[in-house]
Amino acid sequence: MNLRPFKAFTLLELLVVIGLIAAMSVFLIGGLAGGGKSAALQSAQATVSTLVTAARTKAPAANRKTRLLVNADVGSPERYLRLVVLQLARQSGSSPTDWDTIQSILLPAGVYVMPGSLTGLVADATQWKRVADPTEDLASDLFKNQSLMYALEGDGTPQLWTGVAFTPTGTLASLGIGTPPRGSLVLALGQVLPPGSFATGDPPVQLVNAQAVRGLVLSAYGVPALLNERNAF
Repeated sequence: MNLRPFKAFTLLELLVVIGLIAAMSVFLIGGLAGGGKSAALQSAQATVSTLVTAARTKAPAANRKTRLLVNADVGSPERYLRLVVLQLARQSGSSPTDWDTIQSILLPAGVYVMPGSLTGLVADATQWKRVADPTEDLASDLFKNQSLMYALEGDGTPQLWTGVAFTPTGTLASLGIGTPPRGSLVLALGQVLPPGSFATGDPPVQLVNAQAVRGLVLSAYGVPALLNERNAF
């Protein structure tokens, strides 16, 4: 009796598919219940958490670095703080030069991944402070001092990105040189500003409602834990 070879799904593929199904379900159910914005925020949180887990899992499986990039280029309003890209290094070692894009996802409209600084993003910075430490801004400290210029395949010129990387053993790593980042990633609601209402080089988006935030916190080993309310930050 001849048996056909069976091709199994990889753990990475399962993680991405399961996460996207969960995110879509949350968005659709919440939308039917009239909680569109809240559902979109929760959907984005589920998606980003799944991508972080996939990056952390893929690195030791491939024995190569992975990284999760968030577009931070103010010249690209449609991508700005919404396009999230998962990449795997082509070379082994701590400083690979070439990367393959595994997954590229645009978060729901109106939901943004906050960078490491709130400069230009909020109308009243006093409203965007951490509950645990009112002297600190409610920004993604995971992305502080984490940036690079990179051109995705098909892009004519490099754009600015922030994000986080994982070593071949699955622990957190810096995007460039320096100490591996630690801390939280924050997701918030926002709106695109009308053309001409902001100066060249300023963010094309303004964040709204400091009480409606979600996110996750990463341990030194890159394990994400969800943060589901304002008081968690």
